[in-house]
Parts: sequence; structure tokens; C-alpha cells
Amino acid sequence: MASLSGLVVLALATALQSAVFSRIHLLQGAADVVLLTLAAWYMHEDAPASWVWAVLAGLMVGTLSALPWWLFVAGYGVVGGFAMLLRRKLWQPSFFAFFTVVLLGTLATQGLSWGYLRFVVRSPLPLGEALNRVVFPSLLLNLLFALPVYSLMDEWAAWFFPNREVER
Repeated sequence: MASLSGLVVLALATALQSAVFSRIHLLQGAADVVLLTLAAWYMHEDAPASWVWAVLAGLMVGTLSALPWWLFVAGYGVVGGFAMLLRRKLWQPSFFAFFTVVLLGTLATQGLSWGYLRFVVRSPLPLGEALNRVVFPSLLLNLLFALPVYSLMDEWAAWFFPNREVER
């Protein structure tokens, strides 16, 4: 049941990203709600962590984007791998670990996109301009939306994983 609900949450995040959050821009940067949802899923200690979620999220976003689907699978794979590494190494994952995953995940996905556009498509956008107009504004938007997404995912996980202990 919880695994099916994870699929529904990823599909809902993809729909929200393509319909609502794609219209919210800061310069040419946009928020990546699927990345935020995926990072929050991986950082929650009760949620099952698997590479399947990164692949599914990458395929969902990749089908809606003009960029190749494998860029998103690779970028979300970096997010999942780093989140699973932090989750395994830390005693109890915190909100600051989630911020770290969001920061590095945004840089990884935006870096892969810029690299593909620069070296495969031969787009003339220099790195400095890409950082100032796309990467840093996207990072700022992701960090602004991180707290609400983390809170929603925490409530969702508490609902679908009721076995966790209540801290007092």
C-alpha cells in the first residue's frame, strides 16, 4: 500500500511541476518539485529507499521534457544515491541533511542539463551565464519550496507508516 502511495505522490508531484511550478520562474530558473519530493522520500527514516523511485521519477519527468529522459534518470539517481548515503551514515537524518541533498541534487541535475545542451546540442550558453540565469535561481526556488515539501512528505509518511515511534 505504501509503495503504491509513493507512486501516486511522484505522479502528483510531476503533474504539479508541469502544470503549476513550471510557470513560476526566477530569471530562467524553475523549481523542481519532483526532486524535492524524491529527496524528502529518501531522507525519511521509515520510507523504503530504493533506486526504483529515482528511475520512476526520472522517467515521469523525462517524458514531459524536451531533454532526453536519461538525463533525469541520472540526475535523480544522484539525488537518490546521495540521500541513501547520508541516510545510512547519519544516526538520524535531519532537515539540514535534506537541504544538503536538495542543494547537491539541484547542482547535479542542472549541471547534467547544461552539459548536454553545451556539448551535445552545441548551445552557446557559457557556464557563467548559465549559473547566474538558470542554476542559482533554480537553487533558490528549490530551497524556498523545500520546507513545505519536506513538511508535506513528513505528514504523508506519518500517515502511511504508522509504526514509527512517537517522540516525547
